[in-house]
Amino acid sequence: MRSRCTVLVCACLAAPTIAGTISAGQLDDFNDGTTESWTNAAFTFSNVDGGQGGAGDRYLEVIGTGGDGPGSRIAVHNNEQWSGDYVSAGVTAIQFDLANFSATALEMRILILAGSDLFAATTAAVLPADGQWQTVTFGLNEIELTQVGGVGDLSKALSQVDRLLIRHDPGPPSGVPGGTPIVGTLGIDNVLAIPEPGSGLLLLGALCAARRVRP
Repeated sequence: MRSRCTVLVCACLAAPTIAGTISAGQLDDFNDGTTESWTNAAFTFSNVDGGQGGAGDRYLEVIGTGGDGPGSRIAVHNNEQWSGDYVSAGVTAIQFDLANFSATALEMRILILAGSDLFAATTAAVLPADGQWQTVTFGLNEIELTQVGGVGDLSKALSQVDRLLIRHDPGPPSGVPGGTPIVGTLGIDNVLAIPEPGSGLLLLGALCAARRVRP
């Protein structure tokens, strides 16, 4: 199985990702020790050990401080490799491994920003306060995304994405600033751009890389 995964991963890497451009099958696993361009205004995040793969697997830890102002919400965004033309790249969903290390449940949504247009996940992914990793997938279509800002259509927005954001956003999807202040901690690992049907080898290769057996 490991040799098969190695072959598939090599096939994925044959078409390198250009910085600042979305690519089907691209993966942020945080194992390079950086935040891989994920950020927020309050810098309430860091690269830490103990991700989905256990000890030796790094992940992004995002902290909410509650109250008002920067850092009060659990939220982080990426304007770099997760921007670009999702339609041409054939990206139809985004998958995360998420863990809730808070004292209360978290309701996580992605948001897609394209100019003045903003789309949020229609249904939040509810993470119980159990510290356990679970895989969450957000589809990029008119059923699974709701427009919360602007007047442009979804197809156009997905062809010119400026920012991908994930945040705790309970209740109906909200716009900007949106989200709800909370004291808590979220773990993010293995952010994966799911390719359109027919690109199964690319997806399998990326999944093998994300969940590889560690020595």
